[in-house]
Amino acid sequence: MNVLIVDDEDHVREGITLAVDWAKFGVDRLLYAENGEQALALAVEHRPAVIFCDMSMPGMDGAELLQRLRRHDPSAQLIVVSGYDHFSYTHAALLAKGIDYLLKPFRTSDLEQALGRAVAEWKRHMSQFEKQIEDGDKLRRADALMDEQKLAGYFKGEIVFNEDIRRLFARRGLPLERLEAALYLPINRSELLHDRFRGDTELLAFSLNNIAHDILNRYGAHYLCRLDEHQWLLLTVPEDPNGAGRHRYHAEKVAAAWRETLGLHALLGRHEGHVAADRLDDAIAGARSDLLRHDVLHGDTRPAGSPSTDKLPRLTDQQLVLETALKRKDKALAGRAIRSFTGQLRALGSLRLKELQGFTHEANLLLEKMSRTPQAETKLANRTMPLWIGHFDEWERVLIGLWETLIDESGEETPDRSVEAIRDYIADHYQDDLSLTTLAAVFNFNPWYISRRFKELYGTTVITYLTELRIDKAKSLLTQTNMSVSEMAGKLGYADENYFGKVFKKQTGLSPLQFRKERRDG
Repeated sequence: MNVLIVDDEDHVREGITLAVDWAKFGVDRLLYAENGEQALALAVEHRPAVIFCDMSMPGMDGAELLQRLRRHDPSAQLIVVSGYDHFSYTHAALLAKGIDYLLKPFRTSDLEQALGRAVAEWKRHMSQFEKQIEDGDKLRRADALMDEQKLAGYFKGEIVFNEDIRRLFARRGLPLERLEAALYLPINRSELLHDRFRGDTELLAFSLNNIAHDILNRYGAHYLCRLDEHQWLLLTVPEDPNGAGRHRYHAEKVAAAWRETLGLHALLGRHEGHVAADRLDDAIAGARSDLLRHDVLHGDTRPAGSPSTDKLPRLTDQQLVLETALKRKDKALAGRAIRSFTGQLRALGSLRLKELQGFTHEANLLLEKMSRTPQAETKLANRTMPLWIGHFDEWERVLIGLWETLIDESGEETPDRSVEAIRDYIADHYQDDLSLTTLAAVFNFNPWYISRRFKELYGTTVITYLTELRIDKAKSLLTQTNMSVSEMAGKLGYADENYFGKVFKKQTGLSPLQFRKERRDG
């Protein structure tokens, strides 16, 4: 915190300096000015929290300086110091909303009381200012998310082009003509989301948007939209009408930046040429057609060959084994059957996304059929294989996971007891490195099954429950002990003190130390 002392007399500046224990008030730096011009320049450069200002100075007098300081920085707290007990000076101080009016010579106690009030008011003002910024940021994010959901509905063909969509285009800086479309299909999103973003899908989306914007803000108007968990649509508008070739360059540059910065690999499909906003379905279809040519076995963007359809294996060849696994509640047998099938696909050496989507439809039909058997009295038919999975290993994991969930739920008499046991385990082991994967290993359930049943029974996710439990423990430790934040983070299962601080502030609106101070001061 900076404090500025403005007086044309050396002994007054020195007297104020020596009269106060500045560290006690949190002041880090004292600044000095002999006249109004110097004071204004220092205030602009250093933004002091408190300004002591003499009223009678050569050149720009105190009254004019106060008004200019107030216009420059409304948060600065002004303390008028004068040797004249005159109403005009007092009135000037009041007009500038000064904290106090000190008459020379003043007592040290008066000076400290005035400074204390000024510092408290400045902190209150800054706290409100920071909250306004945070609230404004939250509101902007909420608006952006709502816009994204509406535009995604249009891009997916769920709603027709209308005046509301037209306004959204304008608000996002997009014209209604000469739009270029590209589709991204992340192929290691699940791993990245778990390992790097701790399951926070919005943080991942925020990071992808920021990186894309850094690449494209010099290119022209652009908009990145999340269509669903697996598909991202990029719309661009080149500044150069003849610069069509730049679309490929910038689309590939975005994918490269995601890969280099986050480790996210993505397939890229592009539509050649421009379209109007009301014909975007054609461009999106063209980009998807381009995507469907890519090879999903190698996890890259190389075009795949076209294997003969009569050589392709069928998942239905494993139907008898999978039915047996379901009857026996044998997840290992189901896993072996699926891996036998995917092994045959890998042996082909090349597999287009288009062919993989055909197997996705086949897998969903088989899952739906099995979910209606007497052994599986379940609602699994409502949970299907996502169509736009761009990596074969993930496709295999998801299919095995769905069959494990089907087996977990088949003939289960008391599912709630198992979920209650999981909740009790979390409460007893909140300080450990817990995740859906570790809980699945402990209880021998599929992660997707745990996630769904926990949400159905308790109305919240496993991660949210764990986070709220840890934050409650943190509040208790902050209130009742003097434990350091670093030690506390470790005891609560957070390896990173900074990450713990961010989570705590997101949940409570305060940093851990602010929370401790507020509770103890209260």
